[in-house]
Amino acid sequence: MNSVCRRVGCSLLLALSLASHGHAQSFVFASANTRAQISDDAARASQNSFEQQNFLAVARYLAARLCHAPRVEASQGLDGPGAENSAMVTGCKSEPAAYLGELLGRYAHQKWILVFIPAASGRERMFVITLRGGDSEQVARQMRQRGLSEGTILEQEGRVITYIWVKDRSLDVGVHAFAEAGHGEIREIAGEGMLIGDDDRAQAQRTFTKKIFAYERAHKVRLSVQLWSRRLHDMGLDAPSR
Repeated sequence: MNSVCRRVGCSLLLALSLASHGHAQSFVFASANTRAQISDDAARASQNSFEQQNFLAVARYLAARLCHAPRVEASQGLDGPGAENSAMVTGCKSEPAAYLGELLGRYAHQKWILVFIPAASGRERMFVITLRGGDSEQVARQMRQRGLSEGTILEQEGRVITYIWVKDRSLDVGVHAFAEAGHGEIREIAGEGMLIGDDDRAQAQRTFTKKIFAYERAHKVRLSVQLWSRRLHDMGLDAPSR
């Protein structure tokens, strides 16, 4: 994820279907994109790229080996005035979720990945907003108008479903204004977010590697040995264009 929370106090808008997922599992957010400040149009076009299809296929492959009922979905992330093609994974418990995110971050040479763990006692929140109709282009514009400049948007069966992770109350007004303007349904999930990585891409790779090896030693798994295999790098070649 090229831009996900360069600052610890920022927010991240993440989109997927709440109806199909419970609150008890963790959420993993990552991107295949390493370009800086690409346009919304370029980010949408990248949904059809091999980069994106390969990343989704690899995420599904790894998640199937770590999570009980994983679901991987394509999304569009916002990066201030720009955007990026991204993905999200649900259906994992907290420790495997973090390991999965680290594997994906290392595979795609990302700076940051995010894992959000719902918990009733959590000090942070995710706002979940479901908008009927519209599309990602309109939603991105409406978000930025209300100061929500970083995040991800998912179009799903005639609706746009969004998550906004907040560490404090600074974006509450903008979040509610965004939901009300679109006549959206809004919910909150308490929990804690984990940003893993570094603003320096090389240091981020070292961070991912260190955490990956620590998890593998403790849990006797070795999925990291497959990260640069031909099998993973050829995944997605047969995926249909979206």
